Amino acid sequence: MSTSNPASEALISVRALEKHFAGGSIRALNGVDADIMRGEVVVVIGPSGSGKSTFLRCLNLLDRPTHGQVIFEGVDIASSGVNINLHRQRMGMVFQHFNLFPHMTILRNMTIAPMKLKNVPREEAEREALELLDRVGLKDRASAYPNQLSGGQKQRVAIVRALCMKPDVMLFDEPTSALDPEMVGEVLEVMKNLARSGMTMVVVTHEMGFAREVGDRVLFMDSGKLIEQGTPEQIFTNAQNPRTKSFLSKII
Repeated sequence: MSTSNPASEALISVRALEKHFAGGSIRALNGVDADIMRGEVVVVIGPSGSGKSTFLRCLNLLDRPTHGQVIFEGVDIASSGVNINLHRQRMGMVFQHFNLFPHMTILRNMTIAPMKLKNVPREEAEREALELLDRVGLKDRASAYPNQLSGGQKQRVAIVRALCMKPDVMLFDEPTSALDPEMVGEVLEVMKNLARSGMTMVVVTHEMGFAREVGDRVLFMDSGKLIEQGTPEQIFTNAQNPRTKSFLSKII
């Protein structure tokens, strides 16, 4: 559980969020309303194909919603005329498959965005990147290339690379699903430490232990809808919706 106390202010609010594919025949999201409070760790769970990753990708418009609002720090970033790239600079994103640049060293992977997008001087960017690498035990790999790292190491780099932009929220799309089982723990530990620091986080995951231990709130999705939400204790020990109960009975 995060040690922070989420403020009443919503950092992100989505209203009537819909995302359609195949000309509208597939409704990946179907009228989702949700708030992400500042300093809160929100874990999104549900069966495959339930809309979890689409929901996450709509938060920073990697998938543009078909209908609805995505209000981030008071601005509806889904509306026309908004410079989404400016807002994305305050949203860190960590994917399943790392997305590191293979031809760049780890240090260069981490410093290129702050230097190019925020005009951070190289010396400052490198100093901050090395400090972050040190936090996750990888300072000695700064000059290595991604193909010289294990999957767990790559994902730890992906997390601290996103932190180099000093985001206001971190979005995680099943960050451990592509890892070998023995590497999962090292990545989850980095995420736990990040949560303890007070970072706002939205995490799509199948790691129920992480959801129970670290989440302030759990959202259960199915068929493109937000079916139920509550504290980890409410969801895992006293779920109200039959669909939530059925899902959890199969995985716990």
